[in-house]
Amino acid sequence: MDIVSAIASINAWVIAILISGKKHKSTADYILIAWVINFAFHFAIPFLIERQVLLHESIWGFVMGLFVVAHAPFIFVYTKSLADPEFRFDLKNFWHFGLILIYIAAFIPYLSLTPEDRMEIVMSKQDIALHTFLPMLTLLMLRVYFLIRTIVLLMKHQYSIKQSFSYEKQINLAWLTRIAYGFIALIVLSFVCYGLVSAQLITIYWMDYTLILGNMLLFFYIAFSGYKQASIQPVISGTVLNGKPTGDKPAMAEKISATAKASSKENSDPVIQELISTMERDKLFLEPELNIGDIANRMHLHAHQLSKLINSRLGKNFFEFVNEFRVEEFKKLVADPRNKHISILGLAMDAGFNSKATFNRIFKNQTGLTPSEFRESYRF
Repeated sequence: MDIVSAIASINAWVIAILISGKKHKSTADYILIAWVINFAFHFAIPFLIERQVLLHESIWGFVMGLFVVAHAPFIFVYTKSLADPEFRFDLKNFWHFGLILIYIAAFIPYLSLTPEDRMEIVMSKQDIALHTFLPMLTLLMLRVYFLIRTIVLLMKHQYSIKQSFSYEKQINLAWLTRIAYGFIALIVLSFVCYGLVSAQLITIYWMDYTLILGNMLLFFYIAFSGYKQASIQPVISGTVLNGKPTGDKPAMAEKISATAKASSKENSDPVIQELISTMERDKLFLEPELNIGDIANRMHLHAHQLSKLINSRLGKNFFEFVNEFRVEEFKKLVADPRNKHISILGLAMDAGFNSKATFNRIFKNQTGLTPSEFRESYRF
């Protein structure tokens, strides 16, 4: 295991250097670099324990716990740095790492023991002493706390982007949701392994090997996905001067305010009519990365006002609104005999979609048919 851990640690350092070499690094990239370095130290410790370098192995166990618990605030802060366009390097966002001090405090009774007593506690699996139970409980609570906060943050983010963006690829952070559940799976696995060790069904060596391997798999997925992750640009909210929209239609904001309060759901609203007309005339939905700021600027509106109007008057979010146009465009393309040689995915891309999975899901939700089933109805 020590050789495998050493190789993983070296790989982590190399990956940190590769990420550091990215051009135009965002705040999230710098946090990812620090997180990767945290993994590098995490993976190095089993090698140092096995080779009996510098510290007693019972102390190394405490040190490794620090890096393990640090993964919890790292995933939350990294997720927040991607999901929050106003994220900054400040105490407001980084105080979470101070909670690691709770874990250190929980270890004080254990560290006060002699090395021999510490090793006896570590090696004994007949019962769980207070010296080890308290740090384990603290580690568990901190990890669960940050993982729950991360999942809630991701759910809010995935809801909010549908109010402003017409696409999900690269911005919905679904891969971080998988990482969060991966860490939860590791927590469950650690309890299972500890139980098997207590029942003398496996050795401590196999428990440590299983857990370090699980962490390695998560790490490489984090590094690979994080390296590819682009920053999520905030939506431009419209051209504003002194708090009022500027341009050729200065009265449009007042129209929104009046119509948003109306109880009628009919599409006779002049702003809605103009919005739909603009979409149909200029085929804005063909732009794969269209966001509400693009349309708001064109119509001289505030993005949040336009989003609110779409929700209140049409009963849908911006994501649904734009992709309805794309589905209709796809249907027109399928119905054209000149396109019979083009693949379904090709037609979907021509209609403005930029993700096969998103296209299939949206098309099935809107039509009740798969794209293949729909195309089968047109046999030229």
